[in-house]
Amino acid sequence: MDVITALHTAARRYCQERFFYWIQIYEDLQRKENWQVQKLFEPGWDYSEEAYRTFPRYRIDKAIQIEVERLAVDSGVVLDEMRARLLKACDVAEAQLEAELKEPIARKALQEEGQDYRAYMLVLRANDLDDIEPLPFRRVIGELESKRLWNQLKEVWGIDRSYWFPLKEGPVPQNVVAFHSDYFEAINGVALLREALLSRNIARVFQLHEFGDPDYEIELGIFEPDYRDGGESYSTSDRCDWVVYASHESSVTVCGDWLIQAFREKWPGCDERTYKGPYSTEDLRGTWDTK
Repeated sequence: MDVITALHTAARRYCQERFFYWIQIYEDLQRKENWQVQKLFEPGWDYSEEAYRTFPRYRIDKAIQIEVERLAVDSGVVLDEMRARLLKACDVAEAQLEAELKEPIARKALQEEGQDYRAYMLVLRANDLDDIEPLPFRRVIGELESKRLWNQLKEVWGIDRSYWFPLKEGPVPQNVVAFHSDYFEAINGVALLREALLSRNIARVFQLHEFGDPDYEIELGIFEPDYRDGGESYSTSDRCDWVVYASHESSVTVCGDWLIQAFREKWPGCDERTYKGPYSTEDLRGTWDTK
């Protein structure tokens, strides 16, 4: 790994480790404070001072990592130039969150966490980077590239950044099969997906999000279709001859003749285990019935 890639990787690793550290601290705090989502809607409710000192930290760590992963790793630049770009990534992330968070305690936490990142990046020298372990490939794709991919999804599959099958009304196409996430997990669907894609020499996957998280190109080895804080997610590759859609209603939809065939060969009868609703059931198909 060349020194420029190593510096970029060091920034990514730092943000990941700090993110997981602070989110664990915050989850422990939530349990201690008996935090519940419905409290957000109670008149006069507010976060505790300790919460304001905590959650902005993992948020800026994630925001910095996003900005770092927007950067092209150009071996033609010198070390200090890449360092300057990585420091600028922190400036951008901090400004975005300061515009959102007005509470002084929260802003102080943002600034302190940002300063810790800057201090780390400033002390790294070339010989410090020899032992940086590589990370799987992941980059935030640009606006034009993202727009092109979304247009392809709409043209080929009728997907328009909104709910799709099995949540979309209307007849389900023959080359679309949806499973409950429980069944998908039971059949080790992630491993099956990766194996099928690798057999087609697909080494990288585009993962597009309805909102929240940016759109990414990622290494196949870290590809997992899921619904997180980025809304509904759609995964595909350049040819757009396959799609995997993960929804907020615990569904995973597999699209594309050859990809569905891979599931049928591995799990004969999977067509009889298709999605029936978001709530878990013993047959792993789910239900819409809440009774």
